[in-house]
Amino acid sequence: MKETNRQRLYLIRHGEVEGASYSRLIGRTDTPLSIHGREQSHELAEALANEQLSVIYSSDLKRARSTAEIIAGRSGLKVKEDPVWREIDMGQWEGLTMARVYDETPELVAQLFTDPVLFQYPGGESFTAFVTRIQNALSDLLSANEDGSMALVTHGGVCRVIIGTALGMPPRNWLRLGQDYGCLNLIDWYDGNPMLRFLNRKPFIVT
Repeated sequence: MKETNRQRLYLIRHGEVEGASYSRLIGRTDTPLSIHGREQSHELAEALANEQLSVIYSSDLKRARSTAEIIAGRSGLKVKEDPVWREIDMGQWEGLTMARVYDETPELVAQLFTDPVLFQYPGGESFTAFVTRIQNALSDLLSANEDGSMALVTHGGVCRVIIGTALGMPPRNWLRLGQDYGCLNLIDWYDGNPMLRFLNRKPFIVT
């Protein structure tokens, strides 16, 4: 009888960033972790210390890379950073609050939530290009790691694309997936078939 092949991905949103309390939109802006964000990263490292990770991937933006390096320091692995895992480029919306964006362009905000497939950030990346980038990168990651446990430290939008794709959710529902700073998600693939084990979990309740 053929043995089922399992691929396990610990999908991690980076820790809290400086200025998080201002609730500004942050995509490609290279914002560092806050003090609390570094504490969250150490909690993640502690939670994953016994998980026998074979590889740790990360976005190259410093908030994700710093989180990944703290986790890797506990596991003894080297972080494989790649810009392909960056958050979507929000263009002219970078650094603005959603409240201000809604006041200035309510029709675009409505489109983002109701029909994201056709949405493009002004001066930034289109939703379709972003999704294609992440889905292709995920396919490459799974092809390069046929078994074992992997960790990917990335951004809220990237996590939602990966989880939403795994669950077969329509893109308009992806923003309903909570992704707090410093959260863990766990997805297993059994012979290529995904199963979400947990979502948006704080690291102290991993087991």
